[in-house]
Amino acid sequence: MRVLLSTYGSRGDVEPMVGLAVQLRALGAEVRVCAPPDEDFAQRLAGVGVPLVPVGQSARALTTGAPPPSSLPRHAAELIASQFDAVTAAAEGCDALVAAGMMPAAA
Repeated sequence: MRVLLSTYGSRGDVEPMVGLAVQLRALGAEVRVCAPPDEDFAQRLAGVGVPLVPVGQSARALTTGAPPPSSLPRHAAELIASQFDAVTAAAEGCDALVAAGMMPAAA
């Protein structure tokens, strides 16, 4: 079984997907995780042997660069649009998709 796990956000959003990926792999599934391209997420997933499919911009850059509130709707729309493209491509050939956070909008 091929499974795509998908989320966007901070460590609190990504770490549960890492745990789920490890358990699914133990059950014999082929698993990939769509998540922000932050280096710490890439290293964490690589450490457990799960490929990262990067989506959107760095979550850390997004939170440390705090855009003005007036631009948040535009940033959210851009993020969701990039998620649609990334998740659609990454889900090709998958048997199941599990999405959390803002990702259900793209799933």
